[in-house]
Amino acid sequence: MEIDLTQVFKLSNNQVSSSLDNETIILNHDAGVYYGLDEVGTLVWEQLQQKPTTVEDLKKIVLEEFEIDEETCENDIKTLLKELMNEKLVEVV
Repeated sequence: MEIDLTQVFKLSNNQVSSSLDNETIILNHDAGVYYGLDEVGTLVWEQLQQKPTTVEDLKKIVLEEFEIDEETCENDIKTLLKELMNEKLVEVV
């Protein structure tokens, strides 16, 4: 699936998560598997916990917090969202 900047993502109901020291641990209920997110992934996850969010808005938030070029930021967010979708931890609204 190709992800574009206008797509809105939200967390799925199949997970529970906890944050500690700029990292997030996620449990996928269905698979019984834990996943870990780094600082950037945690920032994205925290935004999605608050409300469904577009890829464009996630990119803006990450660019404000981290020194990263726009293209790398966008690619990294899309890669993260694809991985989270594959694990059924996030979904397109």
